[in-house]
Amino acid sequence: MSLDSKGPNRGGPHQDLWPKWMWVAVPVLVVVVVAGLWWAIFSPPPEGVAKPTPSPTVQFVSNQPTQEPTKHNTLAASDTTPTRQVLPLATFTPTPQSVVTPEATLEPTPEAATLAIGAKAKVANTGAQGLNMRSGAGTGHARVKTLPEGSVIEVIGGPQDANGFTWWQVRDEAGTTGWVASQYLVNQ
Repeated sequence: MSLDSKGPNRGGPHQDLWPKWMWVAVPVLVVVVVAGLWWAIFSPPPEGVAKPTPSPTVQFVSNQPTQEPTKHNTLAASDTTPTRQVLPLATFTPTPQSVVTPEATLEPTPEAATLAIGAKAKVANTGAQGLNMRSGAGTGHARVKTLPEGSVIEVIGGPQDANGFTWWQVRDEAGTTGWVASQYLVNQ
């Protein structure tokens, strides 16, 4: 039998360079490595971890004239050497992820209502935007509805502090219950 005849290997002496399990293991390994790199590059940083602030860069600025030299505007040889000028880059300031709501953007009234369970109060000082009623105490909870300016509500629970506000559980005239920030309520 000669070397060029096809024997049990059916492809010559160089066909089985990799074992059969390597044909599955290598592509799986490549996919895992690519997915890991993708996650490392594009995943958001954990809360409380700030991204690095870029450092200033150095840019060379030439003092070369913008027009051809004439006998009136020639520069000395020392004036044409490039100089270094440090230009600051924009700095990154991390901000907490938050939901913008009327409670967070409006100025609270200095005379917040003194509330207690069972008391009646009225929505006020929202700049005609209304007051968001939420499913829980805090701006991170889902909005149940927006109470219009002047709405009368009954306090049924609370208080709880969250997101820099004091929250009370209330029921409006339609019977809907939720949580509102007390800074936008006045005594009824």
